[in-house]
Amino acid sequence: MTVTFQEFYDGWNEIALSSTAEEKGPKFERYFLENVIIPIIPKGYRTVRHCKIRGIDYNFDFLIVKPKAIEYRGIGPEDVLIAFEVKSHGFFSQANIETVKYAFETTQKAYPHIKLFYVTFRETNYYDNKARIIFGKDPKWYYRLSDSGDGIQIPPKSYFPNEWVRLEKDLGVLKSE
Repeated sequence: MTVTFQEFYDGWNEIALSSTAEEKGPKFERYFLENVIIPIIPKGYRTVRHCKIRGIDYNFDFLIVKPKAIEYRGIGPEDVLIAFEVKSHGFFSQANIETVKYAFETTQKAYPHIKLFYVTFRETNYYDNKARIIFGKDPKWYYRLSDSGDGIQIPPKSYFPNEWVRLEKDLGVLKSE
């Protein structure tokens, strides 16, 4: 990636401190897309925001798709390389965790070629523990970049740079396309 973990969280914390709670989700999605994903997308591929993959009843935050992918009632699965969910503050309920799990498992089963990424900048220990119980101990597509302890703290209580390294490594799939 072209941005380091330190640069990423410094930039995001600055934006988060000057944003309302309602603004943080969309701003984080845009920040992540512009600073992490767009710089490493293979030439010709593009992103589509808030879109479904045909055959999956779930709106992903963004998809990385082939250049000639057509958006008509979603994107055809043969044109999707990666599907992302990115969150500033992580999960907000057990039902939310179960919805994401269902969408990811359904996508993985129907279209195993599509890579899946759930990236949260901060997550409480409570919802991280619940997610790991529901998803399984070590879901390979789940990336928790920081710990907000028992609430939403800005800046977060602690950071997990190793998760950034793992995310960076796993996004290497883009380089092979």
